[in-house]
Amino acid sequence: MQSTSNRWRSALARRFLVALRRATHRLPVQLETVRRARVMVLAPHFDDESIACGGTLLLHKSAGSEVCVVFVSDSSGALADPVAAAQVRAVRRAEMQQVQAALALDSVVELEFPDGSLVRHERAIAERLAEALKIFRPEQVFCPFPVDAHADHQATALAFAQATELAGWRGEVLAYEVWSTLWPNTAIDIGVVADAKARLIRLYASQMDDRDYAEAILGLNRYRGLQHRVAFAEAFHRSDAAQFRRLVACLDSFGG
Repeated sequence: MQSTSNRWRSALARRFLVALRRATHRLPVQLETVRRARVMVLAPHFDDESIACGGTLLLHKSAGSEVCVVFVSDSSGALADPVAAAQVRAVRRAEMQQVQAALALDSVVELEFPDGSLVRHERAIAERLAEALKIFRPEQVFCPFPVDAHADHQATALAFAQATELAGWRGEVLAYEVWSTLWPNTAIDIGVVADAKARLIRLYASQMDDRDYAEAILGLNRYRGLQHRVAFAEAFHRSDAAQFRRLVACLDSFGG
C-alpha cells in the first residue's frame, strides 16, 4: 500500500508535469530558416555557445547577422587554488578567442562572475545583462533553458529573465539545451554546417581530455533531425520575453 508521503510525492510530480506542459506552450516543432538579425548569445562558460547553438551561429554569420556573445562566468573551472584557476581561465580564454575569430563575431562581452557560483550573483548578473541588452539591442537572444541540468546555466536563465524586465526588452528568446534536453517548439537545420560546428567545439581542446563534446552534441543534433527528416538539427524553446519570464517564474517556484 502506498504511504502518505509517497502519495504526496506522486501528486506533486503530477502537478509539476501538468504545470510544465502548460508553461512551455508545447506545440508541434517547427523547422525554421535562419534570417538576418541582431543576435545575442548568453553563454555561462567558454564553449557553451558552440555546443548549444554553434550550427545556428554559423548560419547566422552566413546570413549576414550581427552576433554578440556574452560570457557570464570567468570559466576558471571553479578551482579553489587561485593560481590554478587563473591558468585554466587563460587557456580557455585563448581557445574562446580562436572561436571568436572562426565565427567572425561582431562583439564579445566577458562578465567574469565566478565559475560554479553564478547562483550567488543572479541580481548582479541581471543588471549587467540588462546593460548589454540596452547597448547591443538584439532582436533574438539565445540562452540556457531554465532547467538545464547545470546550476550555472539555470542561474544564467533566471538572471536573464530579470534582465529583460530591467531593460524593458521585448525581443525573441531561443532557449537552448546543453546538459539536459528541453521541450522544443523550434528547430534549425544545421546539416550544411555540422562538420564546421564540430570543428568549433574542438577548438576548446582543453575541455576534450575526458569527454568528446563534439561527438556527443552532434549525436543529439542528429536525433533532433529525425523528426524533420534532416541530417542534423539544433532544437530550441522559442518564446517572447514576457512568456520567458512566466516560464522561469513557474519553474523557479518548484525550487522552493
